[in-house]
Amino acid sequence: MVLIQGIAVLLTCFNRKQKTIDCLNHLYKLKIDLDVYLVDDGSTDGTSESIVKEFPKVNLITGSGNLFWNRGMYLAWEHAAKKDYDYYLWLNDDVIIYENCFDELFSCAQLTQSKAIISGIVETSDKKDILYGGYDSNKKLIKPNGELNQIRNMNGNVVIIPKGVYKTLGNLDSYYHHDLGDVDYGLRAQNKGISVFTTRVAIASGEKNDICRIRQNKTTISQRLKKLYSPLGANPKIIFYFRNKYYGFVNALLYFVFLHFINIIPDKLNKLIFGNRYI
Repeated sequence: MVLIQGIAVLLTCFNRKQKTIDCLNHLYKLKIDLDVYLVDDGSTDGTSESIVKEFPKVNLITGSGNLFWNRGMYLAWEHAAKKDYDYYLWLNDDVIIYENCFDELFSCAQLTQSKAIISGIVETSDKKDILYGGYDSNKKLIKPNGELNQIRNMNGNVVIIPKGVYKTLGNLDSYYHHDLGDVDYGLRAQNKGISVFTTRVAIASGEKNDICRIRQNKTTISQRLKKLYSPLGANPKIIFYFRNKYYGFVNALLYFVFLHFINIIPDKLNKLIFGNRYI
């Protein structure tokens, strides 16, 4: 059994009350002495009311209704960082953490002397496939092999960040709206000489998200562009910011043009050129 010190759990949610409640129930069953900071980003399904009633210990934070994942997590972390925690745990409410979750996360943290970020490997509920954790330098999803594996691009589903790392990197970059904030944080860490690793084994299960964020089919060009620029799309301005930061101006500009090109061409031409990749 690993000795676990002060930890703040960070979550953000919107209109999936039962998943959020189930997540909190499971979390507290595994470890009771947690400080949870949860942003409810304008839910209309009674999420906040249920949390206040069932989990009065949760630090419930009201969002603007337009935060989505990255900005919601940023707000939760901003509140949690007012206290001096030894670790911060990012947690998505749609994953089910296993009984080994805390022991594995903190064992990995100890192996790195609490100087690295540890991203938990998430598998499908039938344990047949790996969903999240991180990708290596060859852009391959890392699978558990009983060892710490170095991540290049990190997924933010279940991530433990030691205090010292937070002191160096600070909060998430609030320029990102929904996605890319987790990837950016991992890359920022590596640029500062801070390693990012997966856990040695899977510590949670989740659901696969196969939604194409880059292009919608069977809609008009204006509808596609509106979706593209939405928080749940692949906002070209945000992606330009990300790519320019890590891959250079030319790469960012070319991809900016590509995102508009693929949304302007008709469905048949998209299918002809790219097959099922953007469907």
